[in-house]
Amino acid sequence: MLRSVVQKMKNAARFLNYPILQYIPIAMHNLVQNDNWHNPFSQASPQLLHFQNQAAFENALQHYQVRLSAPPPPNELYLICLNFKAGLVLFRYLSCKIIGTPQLGSIHVFSVTKKYFPRRMINFTLYTEEGKRIRSISQEVK
Repeated sequence: MLRSVVQKMKNAARFLNYPILQYIPIAMHNLVQNDNWHNPFSQASPQLLHFQNQAAFENALQHYQVRLSAPPPPNELYLICLNFKAGLVLFRYLSCKIIGTPQLGSIHVFSVTKKYFPRRMINFTLYTEEGKRIRSISQEVK
């Protein structure tokens, strides 16, 4: 697993603004990854949803017709990627880069620890493995 993360970081180093050693790789706790997700809203573009409240996260899962096999870990940041498969999460200062592959009809639900994020406005951005910026949202981490 470590080798695959290192290889993904080497690939990402080609398009990142700062040296790769200045980024913190953050472990993803995969909750659901489905390549054949029944998209009830026919959204074609990749989307990123961010939740800090577990109740709001569970409501969103119901809304998108996704069931978890186990309860999500408490007190984490919950992320839902629609039409996108995340492979690597990197953090530097006030920016969180989620690098992966756009894939129509897929859903990737995961959580990450809050311990690296300051209690400030953070910019969460989806990137392809080639460095193309797809989607960005800014939200305050509490």
